[in-house]
Amino acid sequence: MVVEDETLLLQAISKKLKLSGLDVVSCASGQQAIDYLSNMDEHLPSAVWLDYYLKETSATPIQLEIFDFSGKLVRQFASDDKLYKTNPNRMPLTMNWVRDPLPLVNEPGMHRFVWDLHYALPPGVQRSYFFSAGPWVVPGNYSVKLTANGKSTTQSLIIKMDPRSKASADALQTQLTLAAQLSARLGEVSSALKQAKELRQAIAERKKDAAGKTELLAALDALNQKMEIAVEPDADGEFEIFGLALPGKEREPLPQAQSALTGLFIIEQSADTAPSADVSAAAAKWDAAAGDSLSRWKAVLSQDLAIVNSQLQKADLQPLAIK
Repeated sequence: MVVEDETLLLQAISKKLKLSGLDVVSCASGQQAIDYLSNMDEHLPSAVWLDYYLKETSATPIQLEIFDFSGKLVRQFASDDKLYKTNPNRMPLTMNWVRDPLPLVNEPGMHRFVWDLHYALPPGVQRSYFFSAGPWVVPGNYSVKLTANGKSTTQSLIIKMDPRSKASADALQTQLTLAAQLSARLGEVSSALKQAKELRQAIAERKKDAAGKTELLAALDALNQKMEIAVEPDADGEFEIFGLALPGKEREPLPQAQSALTGLFIIEQSADTAPSADVSAAAAKWDAAAGDSLSRWKAVLSQDLAIVNSQLQKADLQPLAIK
């Protein structure tokens, strides 16, 4: 959508965007845009366009930071960010549906950056088509800070409620609070699974070094068995959002917790309303189950791993290390 009260400029911008293959809605006033959005049957735009101008290339990576009304950092981007690229071989749909993140350009000239109105995913969380960003932000007052060549410029930003939505501010805040909890716990679980993968690889390498040392090989095998709590998930599998169940009486492995937390997050963020009682109850139970699994994983690292590393050092071999 292009909103511009200068007719010739509106026509020029719309024509350029159409030549780029985009569908364009041209509006000569803010009220015309609001009227159009209020009557449209499709989803409202789910992003904010942030335009900026650079006189010259910044000697250091430029940064774009978004803060909420309290000054808390909501999202941060940099021109040297490593951007996620969707693997088309893992997509259940055509790539026409995919919107991979675009770079924050550090070049002279006028640029446009698109923020998807989401918080960031915690580091290490596995992305998929159904799960590509953190929680939605809530309507309110925000500020955008652009830093280039050591100089910063700040601009206010107001995110308004979808005029068709009947959700209250309290309901959306409740939704955000639960989504943030699910996202944070998912980040912890994902980090633990990454550690497990690294440790499993390190054990395989150390077993080669310990060839012929029967007791040491047995200790490495025993540590590997202790890691059943973090059995590596199928690297090619996609998270599913159906068939969710509450944690069983048995202790849940970390991959199962990861899958459940992901599904709950997707469901919780699928509508602009407070989470249902069932979703809230399931989230609480899976959060507790994930916490228990994480505690057991930390015990493996602090106790079992320490014992094996002591044995490795006595055999003049490098200890097992993870990040």
